[in-house]
Amino acid sequence: MQLRLPLLTLVCVVSLLSVTAQAASASMQARSEHLVAEGEATGDHLAAKFLLEQAIVADPASAAALSALANLYVKTGKPALAHKYFRTALLVDPTNVAALAGTARLDIAGGKTDAAKAHLDVLKVVCPTCAETRNIESALSKPSQP
Repeated sequence: MQLRLPLLTLVCVVSLLSVTAQAASASMQARSEHLVAEGEATGDHLAAKFLLEQAIVADPASAAALSALANLYVKTGKPALAHKYFRTALLVDPTNVAALAGTARLDIAGGKTDAAKAHLDVLKVVCPTCAETRNIESALSKPSQP
């Protein structure tokens, strides 16, 4: 009987920790989503960058926040940083449409059509009717400039 009590206590503690971790995770995700929306709404690139970085700190597993920051880097002419954050978003969520499309656009701009086609193949499975999928298909069907 003495062995059961500690085991039961351990099970209860583990269960409580799991519930607490899930609540914290949901809270982090909600905070991150709020910061992403706030960051995307601002027209100020520095303020948006700050808010998006806060969103990533609030939830490091937020592919949406990572993709939003990558898109900001695309807008500000920093493709290497954009590519880094799109790749990180895809490590978190390999089906993230924004990251797949963003990476494909950067690949097209860099002349890496095979890589862009690979991302398009995934987009066609993940979101065959998305505008991003159609846009990448269209960009890839245009003849390349000499």
